[in-house]
Amino acid sequence: MGRGPQMPAMPLSLVHSGDTVTVARVRGNESIKHHLENLGFVEGSEVHVVSSSGSNIIVTIKGARFGLDAKVAAHVMTA
Repeated sequence: MGRGPQMPAMPLSLVHSGDTVTVARVRGNESIKHHLENLGFVEGSEVHVVSSSGSNIIVTIKGARFGLDAKVAAHVMTA
């Protein structure tokens, strides 16, 4: 039944540089969700944060490197 205590989901925009996290879900309207899913941000995908500054975040997902605005990254919930 239980898999132990789960970490609460955290927006990708708050993940620190050097951390690797797993996509738990993508929030937002259909347009933003569709865009992020096309980039590979789907449930269960691993995301490595290369660098994170106040307004931008650079990540590697499925072998590709992307730069995201922090507002967009906030739609990706990670665990």
